Amino acid sequence: MSFGPTYVRDGDIGLRPSVRARPRHGIRKETLVRLLLTGIFYLALLRATGMWYGYPSNFDDGASVDPLPQKLMLYSLIPLIGFYGILEPNRFLAFFRGISPLVGIVIFSIVVSFFGSLDFGASVRGAAAVGLLALGPLLFRLRYGNEETLRLLANFAIFSAFANVLYTAAFPRFGIMGGSLAGAVKGLFYHKNTMGQFSAICFIVLISHRLPSPRLRYSGLLKTIAIMLTLVLIVVSLSSTAVVMVAIGLATIFGLKMMENIRHSMARAFIVLFLCLLIGFAGSIAYLGVAQAVAEAFGKDLTLSGRSDIWEQVIPLIYDRPIFGYGFATFRQADIVEEYVRLGHTVRSLHNTYLEICLNIGIPGFLCWIGFLLTRIFKKIAAVYRSHQLQAVQAKEVALILLVMIGAMTEAGMMLAPIGLWPVLVSVLPMRTEPVVPPPRRRRSLSTGPAGRRSLRYPQPASGE
Repeated sequence: MSFGPTYVRDGDIGLRPSVRARPRHGIRKETLVRLLLTGIFYLALLRATGMWYGYPSNFDDGASVDPLPQKLMLYSLIPLIGFYGILEPNRFLAFFRGISPLVGIVIFSIVVSFFGSLDFGASVRGAAAVGLLALGPLLFRLRYGNEETLRLLANFAIFSAFANVLYTAAFPRFGIMGGSLAGAVKGLFYHKNTMGQFSAICFIVLISHRLPSPRLRYSGLLKTIAIMLTLVLIVVSLSSTAVVMVAIGLATIFGLKMMENIRHSMARAFIVLFLCLLIGFAGSIAYLGVAQAVAEAFGKDLTLSGRSDIWEQVIPLIYDRPIFGYGFATFRQADIVEEYVRLGHTVRSLHNTYLEICLNIGIPGFLCWIGFLLTRIFKKIAAVYRSHQLQAVQAKEVALILLVMIGAMTEAGMMLAPIGLWPVLVSVLPMRTEPVVPPPRRRRSLSTGPAGRRSLRYPQPASGE
């Protein structure tokens, strides 16, 4: 018996398939990217809401507000986003390949409006701020998907609820408004309406259509307390718009939950179209009665605290410059609003985002933006997913978009503005539910030919790439 080496024919020898080596610092890089994008998201939310210490309770006394902290938060996004672009350049560029043509027209309208702007500097600064506050949440959403994005929004909602309640209890002279709005709570926000509307958004983000788990967990208990606190903040803010937002948000979530049994997307689309027409017709009839009841409950009149008087004066201005408007972010400047709106009291805002957009970038840009929002709502409602969790997340995204559009009817700066709910709106607009994956690079791999020869072969991309 021989114990020598055994030889095989050359044709039976093959090379192992090429395996991509695991990067030495791969885990560390992924952790760094996760922390970086999470910090950018939270920073954008904090800057857009404007929550800070020491805002005056009465705006009529001429108290000044230090803008330095808000500027630092905004400008710090520039190096952070640039650093992420260096870490993942291919993925960073892949995020912008599927941009909607309607959004492209809106961006074009914004840029062109600079040339006829009443305040060129304000227009450029406003566009830069809007872009930065939109890019941060959008990067996280496209990198980690909609479920993780909603989880981060829920964490920030819990923080906002506890922070505003504790701040108001500790510093009532700052957290409770005075003057003509005496008694309304604004917390860490600049104005009580902003706190009420953001609390309504937080309530919809935190609420669930499922029954709470019988097992007591600290996370669930914390979330339940935060939900109760957001309701309290909505009530004490004396914001009628926030109450309407909560009612419509709940109706949207439960309505879409009932439609989950309809799995055919085309059937869902026709049902949604029919319900939109029906609700629009019925809502136009019942709106005056509901608005009157809500307004009287908060001690207001049906003219929404004089907003209709403001709108009557600015609507004719739209027809003077209907194409490109008066310049982006122009009518967010208090001095320009005071120049064109003359009432018996000082007016610092138009209290209507739709009029503001028309005046800023013109009617074509406004129509493209509204068309983009309505298209996204329709697509999200008509989409069918196998996962019930994805379906629930999609329902919340539809509700959040609707809430922002409803709040924009009575408040300025809700869309295309670096304040309020702009980062929340941007984070729920994409249709993609899974993270965006950049196209893989073609790598040459060594394989064995039929005669045992080594040959160069290019791997074929997987389907759907």
